[in-house]
Amino acid sequence: MTEVRFITMPVDELVHLMDQVCQNAVKKALADQNDELLTITELTKRIPGLTWHTFNGMRKKHKLKDIRGKYSLKAVKAMLQSD
Repeated sequence: MTEVRFITMPVDELVHLMDQVCQNAVKKALADQNDELLTITELTKRIPGLTWHTFNGMRKKHKLKDIRGKYSLKAVKAMLQSD
């Protein structure tokens, strides 16, 4: 028979723990796909010719999703190739 245990913890601690678990899951999924989450500054350093202004305009046009202000490198490259 399976053993069941109850744990008590403050809500703040639970929220923080769940946030960390979700972030780790996203990072692992991206690593499995050979992808990275990068900020706009990191993207402009990685992709020659990309500026904050051009990225911001294209991001709005293509409705690119972010995760806490970071964007998928593969999604940004795909967005640039489609334009």
